[in-house]
Amino acid sequence: MSPSQLTRRSLLAGALGLGAASVLSGCVANNGPMPSSAAPGSKADIGEVEGTLRFAFWGGSDGENTGFARAKAGFEKRHPKATIELQTLPYDGFFSGIDRGILSRTAPDVFRVDYTSIGKYTSHGVLLDMTPYLSAAESKAFLPALYDAVRFEGRTYGVPHQTDTSAIAFSRKALDEAGIGAVPNRLEDAWTWEEFADVSTKLRKSLPDDKYPFAYDWTAAGAYRWASFLYQAGGSLLTPELTRSAVDSDAGKKAMAFTQRFFDERWVPANNTIKTTVYSDNFFLNQTVAMTFVGDFLVPELADGTNGYQGGEWTTTYMPQDRAAASDLGGNAIVATRDTENPELAAAFLKFLVEEDQMRDFCQRANELPTLLSLADTPLDYAVRPDVMGVFTQQATTITETAVRETVVPGFASVNTALQDQLELAFHGRSTDQAIRSISAAIDEAVAA
Repeated sequence: MSPSQLTRRSLLAGALGLGAASVLSGCVANNGPMPSSAAPGSKADIGEVEGTLRFAFWGGSDGENTGFARAKAGFEKRHPKATIELQTLPYDGFFSGIDRGILSRTAPDVFRVDYTSIGKYTSHGVLLDMTPYLSAAESKAFLPALYDAVRFEGRTYGVPHQTDTSAIAFSRKALDEAGIGAVPNRLEDAWTWEEFADVSTKLRKSLPDDKYPFAYDWTAAGAYRWASFLYQAGGSLLTPELTRSAVDSDAGKKAMAFTQRFFDERWVPANNTIKTTVYSDNFFLNQTVAMTFVGDFLVPELADGTNGYQGGEWTTTYMPQDRAAASDLGGNAIVATRDTENPELAAAFLKFLVEEDQMRDFCQRANELPTLLSLADTPLDYAVRPDVMGVFTQQATTITETAVRETVVPGFASVNTALQDQLELAFHGRSTDQAIRSISAAIDEAVAA
């Protein structure tokens, strides 16, 4: 594995709008400067804490909800004078509610944030600076790229709680009926783009006209997952300085031409575009497609027999590869707000959530991937379909440091919105060159805003 890749790491982006961001920036200026002089680790030994803390997160799977409930109980047992109030909210509107709370100083003390959104918060000084509360050993305990995801200008503003990434789920029966033989069961043997195209062509010929070879998970705020093909082709979204688009390149044109074939050759349903209302897992569960790209957090949904498939009727394999293997950065950090009335309690709770036993328990229950180095190569006892989770674990090693750096830039929410708009047009008749030029110009505008 190249040095630019993670050693092993492995919901999508609610955006802090540009208008709100500028207001928040002004709000922070009025509150005074962020602390910057405390040496790392100077408050790391927090000791006993007390008080009440509100922790907001969106309602996820049963495994996630149970995991957070168990964390609450465990923390309160360790700290009998502390109370954690769990605030489970719908994902839709979650971050707009957080933003309003930050502006009015009524935000929860602690909240969950995905990596595609975190840059807006770290860069506007609205989060508790965790740097003094983490010892050098605690800071080094995380996979480096994931730890970098919660940092801004040398300070740490949260903890990387878990991660996830995409792989392919497929129907054994559909591939067998198309005459497709052995499916890659090792990362190094993942289909090349050419091989994946051959598999898709065989499926297209064997399936009824109203069925399709696969669906891709780029719907709505998942638009950034298109970049996996860009990385596979050897390209990147942004320049190394993260200040301009790098999409207008040979790699960008190659990735665009390949993904446009998905629609031109009817490998995906016509409505498997960016702004559809049907997600990739839904296409698979209603058996409109034979394969689907999904994140590991959706394994429990696919494994629920009432949703369409039974037992071993489906399994997983790896993302296709071109010049390199690559996949997307998913998952979430846990952060505290700068205005929390009890920063030591908040810091203690964040540290508790990423202790090895806590992280192992949460990830096993939620079918998600850990961010601690100590768990990186440790087989976890996943609650649902552990037989397929190894694929996601291995696939996560292909998330490059470039992908992480680009995903957590302050303007990424705007970059992702630009991708939503431009990819939708790219898949509805634009030429490859026109699509790349338009994406590049839109990303430049988003980064500069």
